[in-house]
Amino acid sequence: MAQYAPHVYTDPMTIALLETLAGELPVRARVLLVLDDGARVAGTVAVRPVLEHFADHDECTGVNATVRLDDLVRISQQHMLWLDSVRQVLRLPVVEAS
Repeated sequence: MAQYAPHVYTDPMTIALLETLAGELPVRARVLLVLDDGARVAGTVAVRPVLEHFADHDECTGVNATVRLDDLVRISQQHMLWLDSVRQVLRLPVVEAS
């Protein structure tokens, strides 16, 4: 059974860009992601994104990845985002427990 993504990529340059983005999102990193549409999502990376094979709505195959963030304010809230929708990764400072 195929997994589906809204967009898949086979171009080596785009795949390299996705791999670079994934490398900027290690587990437990606190980040602010700026998305294609200008939206911003802040959270802690729960699982490091890994490129996987998907099919798109035309059944073309390629790669993409998801990013799972735990919300910084509402701990029980999780955000699942497609890696290709991320335009910028901004690292946030770590808050020390008092």
